[in-house]
Amino acid sequence: MKILLLEDDPPTSEFLADTLTTHRYAVDAIADGATGLDLASRWPYDLLIVDWLLPSLDGLEVCRRLRAQGSLTPILMLTVKATSDDIVAGLDAGADDYLSKSCDAAQLLARVRALLRRSGTASPVLSWGKLCLDPALTQVTYDQQPVPCRPKEYELLELFLRSPQRLLTRSAIIDHLWPMADTPVEGSVTNLIKDLRQRLKAAGLAGSPIETVYGLGYRLKGAPQAAPEPNGSPAETDVSPAEADDVSPPSPRLDQVMQRATQRFRASLEQRLGVLDKAIQALETDTLSPQQRQLATTEAHQLAGGLGLFGYAQASEVAEAIEGLLRSATYAQLQAQLAHQVELLKRSLVISVSEEEIAVGHNSP
Repeated sequence: MKILLLEDDPPTSEFLADTLTTHRYAVDAIADGATGLDLASRWPYDLLIVDWLLPSLDGLEVCRRLRAQGSLTPILMLTVKATSDDIVAGLDAGADDYLSKSCDAAQLLARVRALLRRSGTASPVLSWGKLCLDPALTQVTYDQQPVPCRPKEYELLELFLRSPQRLLTRSAIIDHLWPMADTPVEGSVTNLIKDLRQRLKAAGLAGSPIETVYGLGYRLKGAPQAAPEPNGSPAETDVSPAEADDVSPPSPRLDQVMQRATQRFRASLEQRLGVLDKAIQALETDTLSPQQRQLATTEAHQLAGGLGLFGYAQASEVAEAIEGLLRSATYAQLQAQLAHQVELLKRSLVISVSEEEIAVGHNSP
């Protein structure tokens, strides 16, 4: 399934894209609202994840314009703004759900699955005879035995299971499975179909569930009829649908993504705090330009979102206060308050990192 992610903070965007890609979603990550609106209007995305504050066109306006065009694509608003009024504004603009950036990755993934189910593009467990695909676990089984699949094999099978009897051309398969930056040639689809058929045959399927419509594309065959039990009743499966709003525990794979992203985010903090320090220095010499103030405002906004996403809640609140100060305070108010707020931010980060290191030490064997 294909997701359009609109997020202008690079570490946050990278983490979200990696998390979604790890769970078998194709992701186009865009940092500009107007560009995102254009893509969402032209391409068949299954879901949009939209930040509130974006360059050129904010997330609320993206939602409004898409709904005015008649778009029914589910939209998840993901932002540091999480007051009651903010949530109401986001939902009224056309978002289907609202999630704070301070949420954990498992909850984000659960919200994504729930929105896809509500839109009719997803269901808890997809099946074709004894072949089952569980999106919550990103797992394929045949006759209750795991079928190891490469990421693109999994995504292709999911696409067919979600589109029973629908004819899919090679170009349609490419549009659904690959981000724009990685678009392959159509011959790659032919090879992927062949690989998936071989994978399923090795798992025990007597015949391929995918048929070729020569000159046109591919489609899923009708599901085989379940063999009756000796008493005449249909065979039952032990696979039960997942609860709609269950939050699965983080997998080791997701933990690894989070650890790598957190390390990259920490490594960028010194440089990003430097933008705020330069604004303070300019204030002290009475040389802060509108452009430098806007740059510091953008950096504070992105820091607030990133800090919330990576678990630094207190520091995120301070960064949000700095953003508000830079956005609306008078020059004199900035001179009086900005340096103090930035010092509070640095202290919050030191405390948060120290507490995290202590927790890691306690959990070590």
